[in-house]
Amino acid sequence: MQRTFPQRWGRWAGTLLGTVLVTVLGIGTAFAALPIGEPRTGRMTWYDDAGTGACGTPIHPATEDLVAVSHLWWTSTNPNNDELCRGISVQVTYNGRTLTVPVRDKCPSCAAEHIDLSKAAFQKLADTDLGVVHGITWKFVYTNGGDGGGSDTRAPSTPTGLRSTATTSSSVSLVWAPSTDDTGVTGYDVYRGSTRVATVPGTGTTVGGLSPSTAYTFAVAARDAAGNVSAPSGAVTVTTGPGSGSSCPAAWSATTSYVPGDRVSYAGRAYASTHYSTGAVPNAPSSWAVWRDEGACG
Repeated sequence: MQRTFPQRWGRWAGTLLGTVLVTVLGIGTAFAALPIGEPRTGRMTWYDDAGTGACGTPIHPATEDLVAVSHLWWTSTNPNNDELCRGISVQVTYNGRTLTVPVRDKCPSCAAEHIDLSKAAFQKLADTDLGVVHGITWKFVYTNGGDGGGSDTRAPSTPTGLRSTATTSSSVSLVWAPSTDDTGVTGYDVYRGSTRVATVPGTGTTVGGLSPSTAYTFAVAARDAAGNVSAPSGAVTVTTGPGSGSSCPAAWSATTSYVPGDRVSYAGRAYASTHYSTGAVPNAPSSWAVWRDEGACG
């Protein structure tokens, strides 16, 4: 059943009622500080239309437990920055059952005591055919039951696609695909082996301070504002290039027959043979499949 009232994005009557309440009763001022833990009595409805919630994250109410609360509780011009989006949940009790769901959305047409649950959450408390249920009790709580540090308990998804895009003798550049989170990813922890070497806001970084010609293993994990950390990504092993001061192997000779594994120097760089060859110039475009460039030497 797809309920038709109240519509999540509001009817003019609901908006007008909200204006009257704020003007006459001063609700806007009273609601500036959320009454955490204060029981309330009201009603609940449900919705199942997917999209982007008021907290700026994708929502799927048909399958996710979440709640949209009245516009009267929101105090920020930009809902994404509202306190409600930083680790606040609603604990609702009906008919002997209690459920705690995170605030992920706004209901512009709901009265202050009215909560609009996702279909997935509503059906854990009552039959969705009812549409509207009166006589519920509910209260705002911190998502993890803590002291209001804006934290939740759900970790971001595991980062994927970690790979190296460039190396030098002392650094490795890494990129990966972004993670997702119910309240938003705030950064990524970068690990070299088991050591965290950096925390960065984006999906790429360069790890420096490495040794030449050395293999290093890297992984990344996503974290949210509450400090929840995802499982680490799949590891990737990268070998740094040789140092610019490393000694050069014997100079390449146009008359020498080389076999795979032979190393030579040419024009200030070291090359390793990958095929049998005679006369293939190491830095010539036609020789890319014959010689592997190992970097500057001297």
